[in-house]
Amino acid sequence: MDDSEPSDCVEIKNRKSGLTLEPIMMLMCLGINANQMVQTNLFEERVCLHSDLGQNKSVNCYNMTAADLEIVQPAVADLQMIKNLIETLVPCITALFLGPWSDVNGRLPLLLTAISGMVISNCMYSAFSTIPSLTPIMFLLCSIPVAVSGGYGALFMAASCYIVDITDCKSRAFRLGVLFAFVSFGSILGSVLSSILYGKSTTYSFCLSSFVSIVGLLYTYIFLKETIVIKKGADTKLFNIKLVKDMWQTVTKQRFGYLRSIIILSAVLLTLNLIVLFGEASFMYMYLQKQFSWTLENYTPFLVYTTLIHATIPVIGLYVLNTKLQLPEMYIGTAFAALGIFEKVGLAYSVHRWQFYAMKTVGYTVYISQSLVRSQLSKSLPSEDICKIFAFLSVIENFGVLLYSPMYTAVYVMTIHDFANCFFFLSAILGMFVFILFGSISFLLSRSTITDDLLIENQF
Repeated sequence: MDDSEPSDCVEIKNRKSGLTLEPIMMLMCLGINANQMVQTNLFEERVCLHSDLGQNKSVNCYNMTAADLEIVQPAVADLQMIKNLIETLVPCITALFLGPWSDVNGRLPLLLTAISGMVISNCMYSAFSTIPSLTPIMFLLCSIPVAVSGGYGALFMAASCYIVDITDCKSRAFRLGVLFAFVSFGSILGSVLSSILYGKSTTYSFCLSSFVSIVGLLYTYIFLKETIVIKKGADTKLFNIKLVKDMWQTVTKQRFGYLRSIIILSAVLLTLNLIVLFGEASFMYMYLQKQFSWTLENYTPFLVYTTLIHATIPVIGLYVLNTKLQLPEMYIGTAFAALGIFEKVGLAYSVHRWQFYAMKTVGYTVYISQSLVRSQLSKSLPSEDICKIFAFLSVIENFGVLLYSPMYTAVYVMTIHDFANCFFFLSAILGMFVFILFGSISFLLSRSTITDDLLIENQF
Protein backbone atom coordinates (compact mmCIF):
# COMPACT_ATOMS: atom_id res chain seq x y z
CA MET A 1 0.00 0.00 0.00
CA ASP A 2 1.16 3.55 -0.74
CA ASP A 3 2.17 5.47 2.37
CA SER A 4 -0.19 8.28 1.54
CA GLU A 5 -3.16 5.96 1.71
CA PRO A 6 -5.11 6.00 4.94
CA SER A 7 -4.54 2.99 7.10
CA ASP A 8 -7.47 0.62 7.40
CA CYS A 9 -6.39 -0.69 10.75
CA VAL A 10 -5.45 1.10 13.94
CA GLU A 11 -2.83 -0.85 15.87
CA ILE A 12 -3.03 -0.33 19.62
CA LYS A 13 0.06 -0.71 21.80
CA ASN A 14 -1.55 -1.90 25.02
CA ARG A 15 -4.58 -1.58 27.24
CA LYS A 16 -4.42 -0.11 30.74
CA SER A 17 -6.81 -0.21 33.65
CA GLY A 18 -5.47 2.66 35.78
CA LEU A 19 -5.93 6.40 35.43
CA THR A 20 -4.12 7.90 32.45
CA LEU A 21 -5.32 11.19 30.98
CA GLU A 22 -8.15 11.76 33.48
CA PRO A 23 -5.98 14.03 35.72
CA ILE A 24 -5.00 16.03 32.63
CA MET A 25 -8.63 16.56 31.66
CA MET A 26 -9.42 17.58 35.24
CA LEU A 27 -6.66 20.21 35.14
CA MET A 28 -7.77 21.51 31.75
CA CYS A 29 -11.41 21.78 32.83
CA LEU A 30 -10.33 23.45 36.06
CA GLY A 31 -8.67 26.11 33.91
CA ILE A 32 -11.54 26.35 31.45
CA ASN A 33 -14.13 26.79 34.19
CA ALA A 34 -12.02 29.23 36.22
CA ASN A 35 -11.71 31.30 33.06
CA GLN A 36 -15.36 31.14 32.04
CA MET A 37 -16.67 31.87 35.54
CA VAL A 38 -15.26 35.40 35.45
CA GLN A 39 -15.52 36.04 31.70
CA THR A 40 -19.16 37.08 31.86
CA ASN A 41 -18.50 39.57 34.66
CA LEU A 42 -15.40 40.88 32.86
CA PHE A 43 -17.34 41.38 29.62
CA GLU A 44 -20.18 43.13 31.48
CA GLU A 45 -17.71 45.48 33.19
CA ARG A 46 -15.87 46.32 29.96
CA VAL A 47 -19.06 46.83 27.93
CA CYS A 48 -20.32 49.16 30.66
CA LEU A 49 -17.02 51.08 30.90
CA HIS A 50 -16.80 51.59 27.13
CA SER A 51 -20.46 52.57 26.57
CA ASP A 52 -22.57 55.62 27.35
CA LEU A 53 -23.58 53.90 30.57
CA GLY A 54 -20.01 54.13 31.82
CA GLN A 55 -20.02 57.91 31.37
CA ASN A 56 -22.84 58.21 33.89
CA LYS A 57 -21.24 58.92 37.28
CA SER A 58 -24.20 57.37 39.11
CA VAL A 59 -23.49 53.97 37.53
CA ASN A 60 -20.93 51.64 39.10
CA CYS A 61 -19.77 49.33 36.31
CA TYR A 62 -18.20 46.99 38.88
CA ASN A 63 -21.46 46.54 40.81
CA MET A 64 -24.36 47.08 38.43
CA THR A 65 -28.05 47.05 39.31
CA ALA A 66 -30.60 44.81 37.57
CA ALA A 67 -31.65 47.79 35.42
CA ASP A 68 -28.04 48.41 34.35
CA LEU A 69 -27.55 44.71 33.54
CA GLU A 70 -30.67 44.74 31.36
CA ILE A 71 -28.99 47.42 29.23
CA VAL A 72 -25.57 45.75 29.12
CA GLN A 73 -26.44 42.06 28.74
CA PRO A 74 -27.66 42.12 25.09
CA ALA A 75 -24.25 43.49 24.01
CA VAL A 76 -22.49 40.93 26.22
CA ALA A 77 -24.57 38.14 24.68
CA ASP A 78 -23.55 39.29 21.18
CA LEU A 79 -19.88 39.43 22.24
CA GLN A 80 -20.06 35.90 23.66
CA MET A 81 -21.76 34.68 20.50
CA ILE A 82 -18.94 36.05 18.31
CA LYS A 83 -16.37 34.53 20.69
CA ASN A 84 -18.05 31.12 20.46
CA LEU A 85 -18.25 31.33 16.67
CA ILE A 86 -14.52 32.06 16.43
CA GLU A 87 -13.68 29.15 18.72
CA THR A 88 -15.84 26.66 16.82
CA LEU A 89 -15.84 27.67 13.14
CA VAL A 90 -12.24 26.70 12.31
CA PRO A 91 -12.34 23.53 14.48
CA CYS A 92 -15.42 22.45 12.50
CA ILE A 93 -13.19 22.24 9.43
CA THR A 94 -10.04 20.85 11.07
CA ALA A 95 -12.05 18.15 12.89
CA LEU A 96 -12.65 16.56 9.48
CA PHE A 97 -8.94 15.74 9.34
CA LEU A 98 -7.88 15.38 12.98
CA GLY A 99 -9.56 12.08 13.87
CA PRO A 100 -8.33 10.05 10.87
CA TRP A 101 -4.92 11.77 11.12
CA SER A 102 -4.56 10.68 14.76
CA ASP A 103 -5.26 7.07 13.72
CA VAL A 104 -2.01 7.21 11.78
CA ASN A 105 0.11 9.69 13.74
CA GLY A 106 -1.06 9.09 17.31
CA ARG A 107 -3.24 10.73 19.95
CA LEU A 108 -0.51 12.69 21.76
CA PRO A 109 0.15 15.27 19.00
CA LEU A 110 -3.56 16.07 18.96
CA LEU A 111 -3.71 16.45 22.74
CA LEU A 112 -0.54 18.56 22.90
CA THR A 113 -1.70 20.91 20.14
CA ALA A 114 -5.17 21.48 21.63
CA ILE A 115 -3.75 22.10 25.12
CA SER A 116 -1.09 24.48 23.75
CA GLY A 117 -3.80 26.65 22.19
CA MET A 118 -5.57 26.89 25.54
CA VAL A 119 -2.32 27.81 27.30
CA ILE A 120 -1.74 30.72 24.90
CA SER A 121 -5.38 31.87 25.17
CA ASN A 122 -5.33 31.82 28.98
CA CYS A 123 -2.07 33.78 29.08
CA MET A 124 -3.58 36.40 26.74
CA TYR A 125 -6.62 36.77 29.02
CA SER A 126 -4.27 37.20 31.99
CA ALA A 127 -2.45 40.04 30.23
CA PHE A 128 -5.52 41.73 28.68
CA SER A 129 -7.47 41.76 31.96
CA THR A 130 -4.86 44.08 33.49
CA ILE A 131 -5.58 46.82 30.91
CA PRO A 132 -8.85 48.66 31.76
CA SER A 133 -8.60 50.81 28.63
CA LEU A 134 -8.82 47.74 26.39
CA THR A 135 -12.16 47.61 24.56
CA PRO A 136 -14.32 44.47 24.87
CA ILE A 137 -13.82 43.58 21.21
CA MET A 138 -10.08 43.09 21.80
CA PHE A 139 -10.80 40.08 24.02
CA LEU A 140 -11.90 38.22 20.90
CA LEU A 141 -8.20 37.92 20.01
CA CYS A 142 -7.88 35.48 22.91
CA SER A 143 -10.12 33.03 21.03
CA ILE A 144 -7.83 32.74 18.01
CA PRO A 145 -5.25 30.34 19.58
CA VAL A 146 -8.08 28.04 20.68
CA ALA A 147 -9.57 28.12 17.18
CA VAL A 148 -6.38 27.32 15.25
CA SER A 149 -5.30 24.53 17.63
CA GLY A 150 -8.50 22.53 17.22
CA GLY A 151 -10.43 23.89 20.18
CA TYR A 152 -12.24 22.03 22.90
CA GLY A 153 -13.68 19.63 20.33
CA ALA A 154 -10.21 18.34 19.41
CA LEU A 155 -9.32 17.93 23.08
CA PHE A 156 -12.40 15.86 23.92
CA MET A 157 -12.22 13.87 20.68
CA ALA A 158 -8.61 12.91 21.42
CA ALA A 159 -9.53 12.05 25.02
CA SER A 160 -12.45 9.84 23.93
CA CYS A 161 -10.30 8.02 21.36
CA TYR A 162 -7.55 7.55 23.96
CA ILE A 163 -10.00 5.93 26.40
CA VAL A 164 -11.36 3.66 23.66
CA ASP A 165 -7.78 2.64 22.82
CA ILE A 166 -6.94 1.53 26.37
CA THR A 167 -10.21 -0.09 27.49
CA ASP A 168 -12.10 -3.26 26.69
CA CYS A 169 -15.73 -3.47 25.71
CA LYS A 170 -17.11 -4.29 29.17
CA SER A 171 -15.47 -1.41 31.03
CA ARG A 172 -15.66 1.24 28.31
CA ALA A 173 -18.90 2.96 29.32
CA PHE A 174 -17.75 3.14 32.93
CA ARG A 175 -14.31 4.51 31.97
CA LEU A 176 -15.88 7.15 29.75
CA GLY A 177 -18.10 8.02 32.69
CA VAL A 178 -15.02 8.30 34.92
CA LEU A 179 -13.42 10.61 32.35
CA PHE A 180 -16.40 12.96 32.43
CA ALA A 181 -16.49 12.72 36.23
CA PHE A 182 -12.92 14.03 36.35
CA VAL A 183 -14.00 16.76 33.94
CA SER A 184 -16.80 17.68 36.34
CA PHE A 185 -14.53 17.66 39.40
CA GLY A 186 -12.14 19.94 37.55
CA SER A 187 -15.05 22.26 36.85
CA ILE A 188 -15.96 22.27 40.56
CA LEU A 189 -12.43 23.20 41.59
CA GLY A 190 -12.31 25.89 38.92
CA SER A 191 -15.61 27.37 40.12
CA VAL A 192 -14.59 27.46 43.78
CA LEU A 193 -11.07 28.78 43.22
CA SER A 194 -12.12 31.42 40.68
CA SER A 195 -14.82 32.70 43.04
CA ILE A 196 -12.22 33.10 45.80
CA LEU A 197 -9.70 34.75 43.49
CA TYR A 198 -12.29 36.98 41.79
CA GLY A 199 -12.80 38.80 45.09
CA LYS A 200 -9.18 39.92 44.88
CA SER A 201 -8.80 40.44 41.12
CA THR A 202 -10.17 39.09 37.85
CA THR A 203 -6.59 38.67 36.68
CA TYR A 204 -5.88 36.14 39.43
CA SER A 205 -8.53 33.80 37.99
CA PHE A 206 -7.01 34.01 34.53
CA CYS A 207 -3.53 33.42 35.99
CA LEU A 208 -4.88 30.29 37.68
CA SER A 209 -6.21 29.08 34.31
CA SER A 210 -2.82 29.75 32.72
CA PHE A 211 -0.94 27.90 35.46
CA VAL A 212 -3.05 24.72 35.48
CA SER A 213 -3.13 24.52 31.67
CA ILE A 214 0.68 24.77 31.59
CA VAL A 215 0.86 21.98 34.19
CA GLY A 216 -1.52 19.91 32.05
CA LEU A 217 0.64 20.48 28.98
CA LEU A 218 3.82 19.42 30.81
CA TYR A 219 2.09 16.36 32.32
CA THR A 220 0.88 15.28 28.89
CA TYR A 221 4.31 15.72 27.31
CA ILE A 222 6.27 13.98 30.08
CA PHE A 223 4.02 11.24 31.47
CA LEU A 224 1.28 10.33 28.98
CA LYS A 225 2.13 7.40 26.71
CA GLU A 226 1.12 7.05 23.09
CA THR A 227 -1.50 4.35 22.44
CA ILE A 228 -1.10 4.08 18.67
CA VAL A 229 1.71 2.17 16.97
CA ILE A 230 3.07 4.76 14.54
CA LYS A 231 4.31 3.03 11.41
CA LYS A 232 7.47 4.11 9.64
CA GLY A 233 6.81 6.07 6.48
CA ALA A 234 3.29 7.02 7.56
CA ASP A 235 1.93 10.16 5.92
CA THR A 236 2.16 13.04 8.44
CA LYS A 237 0.31 15.51 6.24
CA LEU A 238 -2.65 16.89 8.21
CA PHE A 239 -4.87 18.27 5.44
CA ASN A 240 -5.01 15.04 3.47
CA ILE A 241 -8.29 14.86 1.60
CA LYS A 242 -7.92 11.07 1.42
CA LEU A 243 -8.34 10.95 5.19
CA VAL A 244 -11.64 12.81 4.91
CA LYS A 245 -12.84 10.53 2.12
CA ASP A 246 -11.85 7.51 4.19
CA MET A 247 -13.79 8.83 7.19
CA TRP A 248 -16.86 9.57 5.07
CA GLN A 249 -16.73 6.12 3.45
CA THR A 250 -16.47 4.57 6.91
CA VAL A 251 -19.59 6.43 8.05
CA THR A 252 -21.71 5.82 4.96
CA LYS A 253 -20.70 2.30 3.94
CA GLN A 254 -23.33 -0.42 4.05
CA ARG A 255 -23.47 -2.19 7.41
CA PHE A 256 -25.51 -5.03 8.85
CA GLY A 257 -28.91 -4.09 10.18
CA TYR A 258 -29.47 -0.37 10.72
CA LEU A 259 -26.02 0.50 12.06
CA ARG A 260 -25.41 3.13 9.39
CA SER A 261 -28.61 4.93 10.39
CA ILE A 262 -27.67 4.54 14.05
CA ILE A 263 -24.37 6.36 13.45
CA ILE A 264 -26.19 9.31 11.84
CA LEU A 265 -28.87 9.46 14.53
CA SER A 266 -26.20 9.27 17.24
CA ALA A 267 -24.47 12.30 15.73
CA VAL A 268 -27.73 14.27 15.70
CA LEU A 269 -28.50 13.22 19.29
CA LEU A 270 -25.09 14.30 20.59
CA THR A 271 -25.33 17.58 18.68
CA LEU A 272 -28.71 18.45 20.21
CA ASN A 273 -27.34 17.42 23.58
CA LEU A 274 -24.41 19.83 23.24
CA ILE A 275 -26.67 22.65 22.04
CA VAL A 276 -28.70 22.31 25.25
CA LEU A 277 -25.62 21.93 27.47
CA PHE A 278 -23.69 24.94 26.14
CA GLY A 279 -26.71 27.12 25.40
CA GLU A 280 -28.16 26.80 28.87
CA ALA A 281 -24.78 27.21 30.57
CA SER A 282 -24.11 30.42 28.62
CA PHE A 283 -27.19 32.19 29.93
CA MET A 284 -27.93 30.58 33.28
CA TYR A 285 -25.76 33.02 35.25
CA MET A 286 -27.00 36.09 33.36
CA TYR A 287 -30.61 34.95 33.85
CA LEU A 288 -30.21 34.39 37.61
CA GLN A 289 -28.22 37.61 37.90
CA LYS A 290 -30.87 39.74 36.21
CA GLN A 291 -34.03 37.97 37.34
CA PHE A 292 -33.16 37.14 40.95
CA SER A 293 -30.14 39.40 41.64
CA TRP A 294 -27.74 36.49 42.14
CA THR A 295 -24.09 37.48 42.49
CA LEU A 296 -21.05 35.37 41.65
CA GLU A 297 -20.92 34.45 45.35
CA ASN A 298 -24.52 33.14 45.14
CA TYR A 299 -23.98 31.38 41.84
CA THR A 300 -20.74 29.57 42.73
CA PRO A 301 -22.26 27.21 45.38
CA PHE A 302 -25.11 26.47 42.96
CA LEU A 303 -22.66 25.65 40.17
CA VAL A 304 -20.52 23.53 42.50
CA TYR A 305 -23.58 21.58 43.66
CA THR A 306 -24.79 21.13 40.10
CA THR A 307 -21.41 19.95 38.86
CA LEU A 308 -20.96 17.59 41.81
CA ILE A 309 -24.32 15.98 41.10
CA HIS A 310 -23.44 15.70 37.42
CA ALA A 311 -20.07 14.15 38.26
CA THR A 312 -21.24 11.51 40.72
CA ILE A 313 -24.72 10.33 39.71
CA PRO A 314 -23.84 9.46 36.08
CA VAL A 315 -20.75 7.46 37.13
CA ILE A 316 -22.65 5.58 39.84
CA GLY A 317 -25.56 5.05 37.48
CA LEU A 318 -23.34 3.73 34.69
CA TYR A 319 -21.49 1.41 37.07
CA VAL A 320 -24.65 -0.05 38.61
CA LEU A 321 -27.02 -0.07 35.63
CA ASN A 322 -24.59 -0.82 32.80
CA THR A 323 -21.47 -2.49 34.21
CA LYS A 324 -23.18 -4.55 36.93
CA LEU A 325 -26.79 -5.03 35.80
CA GLN A 326 -25.83 -5.04 32.09
CA LEU A 327 -28.78 -2.85 31.08
CA PRO A 328 -28.43 -1.61 27.47
CA GLU A 329 -27.00 1.90 27.10
CA MET A 330 -29.86 3.17 24.99
CA TYR A 331 -32.51 2.07 27.50
CA ILE A 332 -30.68 3.99 30.22
CA GLY A 333 -30.36 7.01 27.92
CA THR A 334 -34.07 7.00 27.05
CA ALA A 335 -35.08 7.01 30.73
CA PHE A 336 -32.62 9.77 31.63
CA ALA A 337 -33.71 11.89 28.64
CA ALA A 338 -37.27 11.88 29.99
CA LEU A 339 -35.94 13.19 33.32
CA GLY A 340 -34.11 15.92 31.39
CA ILE A 341 -37.35 17.27 29.91
CA PHE A 342 -38.91 17.42 33.38
CA GLU A 343 -35.86 19.33 34.65
CA LYS A 344 -36.01 22.01 31.93
CA VAL A 345 -39.69 22.73 32.50
CA GLY A 346 -39.09 22.78 36.25
CA LEU A 347 -36.27 25.32 35.88
CA ALA A 348 -38.50 27.58 33.78
CA TYR A 349 -41.06 27.79 36.59
CA SER A 350 -38.57 27.92 39.48
CA VAL A 351 -38.61 31.07 41.60
CA HIS A 352 -37.00 30.17 44.90
CA ARG A 353 -33.37 29.16 45.27
CA TRP A 354 -34.18 25.68 46.63
CA GLN A 355 -36.27 24.99 43.52
CA PHE A 356 -33.28 25.56 41.24
CA TYR A 357 -31.21 23.21 43.39
CA ALA A 358 -33.96 20.56 43.34
CA MET A 359 -34.39 20.70 39.58
CA LYS A 360 -30.66 20.42 38.96
CA THR A 361 -30.62 17.24 41.06
CA VAL A 362 -32.34 15.44 38.17
CA GLY A 363 -30.58 17.45 35.47
CA TYR A 364 -27.59 15.21 34.85
CA THR A 365 -28.92 13.62 31.66
CA VAL A 366 -26.93 15.83 29.27
CA TYR A 367 -23.72 14.66 30.90
CA ILE A 368 -24.43 10.94 30.70
CA SER A 369 -25.51 10.90 27.05
CA GLN A 370 -21.98 11.26 25.64
CA SER A 371 -20.69 8.24 27.55
CA LEU A 372 -23.71 6.10 26.67
CA VAL A 373 -23.72 6.86 22.95
CA ARG A 374 -19.96 6.47 22.46
CA SER A 375 -19.91 3.26 24.47
CA GLN A 376 -22.77 1.80 22.43
CA LEU A 377 -21.10 2.68 19.13
CA SER A 378 -17.75 1.25 20.26
CA LYS A 379 -19.50 -2.05 21.07
CA SER A 380 -21.44 -2.16 17.81
CA LEU A 381 -18.69 -1.27 15.32
CA PRO A 382 -15.31 -2.76 14.37
CA SER A 383 -12.36 -1.32 16.30
CA GLU A 384 -10.64 0.06 13.19
CA ASP A 385 -13.74 2.18 12.45
CA ILE A 386 -14.29 3.62 15.92
CA CYS A 387 -11.97 6.64 15.85
CA LYS A 388 -13.16 7.61 12.36
CA ILE A 389 -16.73 7.45 13.65
CA PHE A 390 -15.77 9.51 16.70
CA ALA A 391 -14.12 12.06 14.40
CA PHE A 392 -17.36 12.27 12.41
CA LEU A 393 -19.31 12.77 15.64
CA SER A 394 -16.91 15.54 16.64
CA VAL A 395 -17.38 17.30 13.29
CA ILE A 396 -21.17 17.23 13.59
CA GLU A 397 -21.00 18.27 17.25
CA ASN A 398 -18.83 21.25 16.32
CA PHE A 399 -21.44 22.42 13.85
CA GLY A 400 -23.97 22.05 16.67
CA VAL A 401 -21.80 24.22 18.89
CA LEU A 402 -21.88 26.80 16.09
CA LEU A 403 -25.68 26.76 16.26
CA TYR A 404 -26.24 27.00 20.01
CA SER A 405 -24.89 30.52 20.41
CA PRO A 406 -27.09 32.30 17.82
CA MET A 407 -30.11 30.19 18.84
CA TYR A 408 -29.95 30.89 22.56
CA THR A 409 -28.70 34.46 22.09
CA ALA A 410 -31.66 35.31 19.84
CA VAL A 411 -34.16 33.77 22.26
CA TYR A 412 -32.64 35.42 25.35
CA VAL A 413 -32.27 38.89 23.80
CA MET A 414 -35.82 38.85 22.39
CA THR A 415 -37.39 37.74 25.69
CA ILE A 416 -35.10 39.43 28.25
CA HIS A 417 -37.65 42.10 29.22
CA ASP A 418 -40.80 40.08 29.87
CA PHE A 419 -40.13 36.32 29.40
CA ALA A 420 -36.46 35.76 30.24
CA ASN A 421 -36.98 32.09 31.16
CA CYS A 422 -38.03 31.25 27.60
CA PHE A 423 -34.66 29.64 26.85
CA PHE A 424 -35.53 26.83 29.30
CA PHE A 425 -38.51 25.94 27.11
CA LEU A 426 -36.19 25.86 24.10
CA SER A 427 -34.05 23.36 26.04
CA ALA A 428 -37.16 21.30 26.84
CA ILE A 429 -38.17 21.15 23.16
CA LEU A 430 -34.68 20.04 22.14
CA GLY A 431 -34.75 17.54 25.03
CA MET A 432 -37.91 16.00 23.55
CA PHE A 433 -36.03 15.37 20.31
CA VAL A 434 -33.18 13.78 22.29
CA PHE A 435 -35.72 11.49 23.99
CA ILE A 436 -37.19 10.49 20.62
CA LEU A 437 -33.72 9.82 19.19
CA PHE A 438 -32.73 7.60 22.12
CA GLY A 439 -35.92 5.61 21.64
CA SER A 440 -35.38 5.37 17.88
CA ILE A 441 -31.81 4.14 18.28
CA SER A 442 -32.97 1.55 20.83
CA PHE A 443 -35.56 0.27 18.35
CA LEU A 444 -33.09 0.16 15.44
CA LEU A 445 -30.50 -1.66 17.56
CA SER A 446 -33.07 -4.31 18.41
CA ARG A 447 -33.58 -4.81 14.66
CA SER A 448 -29.86 -5.06 13.90
CA THR A 449 -27.91 -8.30 14.09
CA ILE A 450 -24.29 -8.12 15.24
CA THR A 451 -22.01 -10.59 13.50
CA ASP A 452 -20.18 -13.26 15.47
CA ASP A 453 -16.80 -11.87 14.37
CA LEU A 454 -17.61 -8.47 15.86
CA LEU A 455 -18.86 -10.00 19.09
CA ILE A 456 -15.61 -11.96 19.45
CA GLU A 457 -13.48 -8.91 18.62
CA ASN A 458 -15.24 -6.64 21.08
CA GLN A 459 -14.61 -8.93 24.01
CA PHE A 460 -11.03 -7.65 24.05
